[in-house]
Amino acid sequence: MFLAPARHADSALALLDPVARIALTHGELRERADEGARALALVPRGLAVLLCRNDVPTVVAWLALVEAGWPVLLLDADADPAVTAPLLARYVPEVVIGPAESLPAAAPWRRIAFPGAPAVRRDGPPGPPPHPELTLLLSTSGSTGSPKLARLTRAAVEANARSITEALGIADHERAAGSLPLHYSYGLSVLNSHLVAGACVVLSRDSVVTERFWATLREGECTSFAGVPYTYQMLDRLALDALLPRTLLTMTQAGGKLAEPFLRRAAERMEARGGRFFVMYGATEATARMACLPAEALWRKIGSAGRAIPGGRLTVEVEDVRSEEADRTGEVVYEGPNVMMGYATTRDDLCRGDELGGVLRTGDLGRLDSDGFLWIAGRSKRIAKLFGLRVNLDEVENVLRGYAPAGVIAGEDRLLGFVQAGEELDLAGLSVELARRLRVYPRAVLLRRVGALPLLANGKLDYRALEALR
Repeated sequence: MFLAPARHADSALALLDPVARIALTHGELRERADEGARALALVPRGLAVLLCRNDVPTVVAWLALVEAGWPVLLLDADADPAVTAPLLARYVPEVVIGPAESLPAAAPWRRIAFPGAPAVRRDGPPGPPPHPELTLLLSTSGSTGSPKLARLTRAAVEANARSITEALGIADHERAAGSLPLHYSYGLSVLNSHLVAGACVVLSRDSVVTERFWATLREGECTSFAGVPYTYQMLDRLALDALLPRTLLTMTQAGGKLAEPFLRRAAERMEARGGRFFVMYGATEATARMACLPAEALWRKIGSAGRAIPGGRLTVEVEDVRSEEADRTGEVVYEGPNVMMGYATTRDDLCRGDELGGVLRTGDLGRLDSDGFLWIAGRSKRIAKLFGLRVNLDEVENVLRGYAPAGVIAGEDRLLGFVQAGEELDLAGLSVELARRLRVYPRAVLLRRVGALPLLANGKLDYRALEALR
């Protein structure tokens, strides 16, 4: 079975939803997934869309679709239909599964029987048959509005899940907080890696700043929590020691670089309770994660993205030559079995085979140190020119994030920074300090205060929305 652990215990708990009062063992989860796969076998194979929530029906449907050999595009069930509808029109799926209120209701869609979740089938001729190895489609931007998708195989998903299990030392007694969206590669990776390990995922749909979220984690006796940088910046404001379950001893962070002050405080908090804090580096194009900074190396390598996950390899490309030589800055290249087949922007693209051969040019700038640890400098396209000087926008953003959640974009000979902070933070003084660091005129740095930064569904910054605020 897909994602079955090597030493499978059918009676061990696999999924727990304390709010919905649902608990499934690995054996029960497999039975439900097999039932769904048998129902899909009655329909000619095509493309499926799964409208996701962090709930048991979504997990069962995801496993059933893969078991049945159906490629599936994961989307947010609660996204605006104006965002989802163009994707359905572009990729022309044969089946859509999800909450009843999120499914397309008008012709050419009609209801079909699928155990455990509402589903509809499209009337009319089928679209071009997807490649037989295609299993998963994920948006590369984290936003369901992006038509550019990563094409992933079942082998890539399974390889990444097993690599993460090994990198984090996930044991079968673990209970992970399943709070990141399942249509986001990091959230899906948390689920997959724990199922492979024979462990349990405690599902939650609540915000991490609500009491009910932490009550769910305490009731579920969670042992681990995964978050993106924005998550940890928000948690830094809370009396977290009073909220954390006594059982929670592992925290992981991916989805971008966390500013060092927040990273230090989060790691110190976990260390004080005898726990571990892992920093991870990944990309949707590599299924989820490519590198891991082990907890035991965090303090001597703080700021690093870590080493390649088991089965993977990191190099840096300088002038078209890939190298593991230390302290050379260039484009980060990852090689491994979890690399995607390629991109898709139309339904016809789903027919194509593997175009990358397991090699992903990430678009990130970085260097490897003498111990093989990766240090990210920023995105190759996140470079601005200020009066002839090249400025890395990610580095400026990381400086601002040391004070408060922030996002930075480029204007004409000017940087625009949006900072989510109260009046106690002196933005005028901070902009002068930034200009001094960058050695540019003070008027080249403009900081604006915002009540809340625009975020994508995966918790990352929505740079398109920031552009609209300029």
